[in-house]
Amino acid sequence: MHPMVINRRDFLRSSFIVSSGALSNFYFSSTAQSTASSQEIFAAARRQKTQNGPANYSVALFNKEGDLRSVALPGRGHDIAVRPQQTSSEVEVVAFARRPGMFAIAFSTNSAKQPLHFFAREDRHFYGHGVFSPDGKLLFTTENDFENGVGVIGVRDATSNYNQIGEFSSFGIGPHDMALLDDGNTLVIANGGLETTPETGRQILNLPEMEPSLVYIDRRTGTLIEKQTLPRELHQLSIRHLTVASKNRVVFGGQFKGPKTNTPHLIGIHDRGNKIKLIEAPKDVLHNMKNYVGSITADQSGEIIAASHPRGGIISYWDAIGQRYLGHKTLKDGCGVARTHSNSEFLLTSGTGDVAQTTLTSQKIKRHEDVQWDNHAILVR
Repeated sequence: MHPMVINRRDFLRSSFIVSSGALSNFYFSSTAQSTASSQEIFAAARRQKTQNGPANYSVALFNKEGDLRSVALPGRGHDIAVRPQQTSSEVEVVAFARRPGMFAIAFSTNSAKQPLHFFAREDRHFYGHGVFSPDGKLLFTTENDFENGVGVIGVRDATSNYNQIGEFSSFGIGPHDMALLDDGNTLVIANGGLETTPETGRQILNLPEMEPSLVYIDRRTGTLIEKQTLPRELHQLSIRHLTVASKNRVVFGGQFKGPKTNTPHLIGIHDRGNKIKLIEAPKDVLHNMKNYVGSITADQSGEIIAASHPRGGIISYWDAIGQRYLGHKTLKDGCGVARTHSNSEFLLTSGTGDVAQTTLTSQKIKRHEDVQWDNHAILVR
């Protein structure tokens, strides 16, 4: 195992000491937390075990002390979009179904307001991700036009019960994750390249012809601004999740669908007008990644990246500015990765019920035996 490199700011001076504690009704004790930290709100989908019946699915708004609100889901959830331009006393989010689900639920921290359910068109399904316009009036969603085998971006009016008012092409197949650049108008979309249908579930129908891409689109017009693809020898490296780092540098995580004996680099970066570049990692780390990135996010500074590899049970860390691997820690089935309000700090969630707080000096873990967190976690406020 390669040790963590310790030469980049305070983050790299961190020892990442893991500590565990007894089960508690709280995620973490509020003792010695800063005011900003104690006020942070996160969201994540989860599966809750029951003693005598089927599992219950829900999405939770929570802070480091516990749940603020939990809303039932009709099936597995995936990611959450945060609606901007809200009051300090209320936060609204939208939780999406896991691919190839067709439901989404909007709800807020105000428990007096009933959750609002809305759905994809009958000939579409959600890919589990979405993003709001800066004014919070429009919601953009990654979707599959499965009758024609192409990706689309749905446009919904968040001020009118999330009714769909339009859509435009994603200029690729299988648009999955999506983000908005700093200008507020440019969408960057990860087209995974995977053709699927609801009838065949998650089965890939175009494995030999896959063409993942990273595209930039003007959200106001649906016009293609830029499209980048991987070299042909990497056409089975599905570009799935992305984050926007400092200076609009896009960092993405791939999922390799080719031969299991191949272990291509999975973390890529892209600056507008340039070609995609993959960041190298040590061979043993690539092996532990198991050809899979489950989630990826930049920290508050936009300089440090955390990526999850639930199949290998590790979280890897990357220097977005220096374009290099920094190190990793283990977290069994860890997948959700959220930034916090502090530089070089992340909140992690896992399928085993762990919620981990990675600070500059430690990685504290609390486990909840009746909960299995799903793929993503996000900082809401």
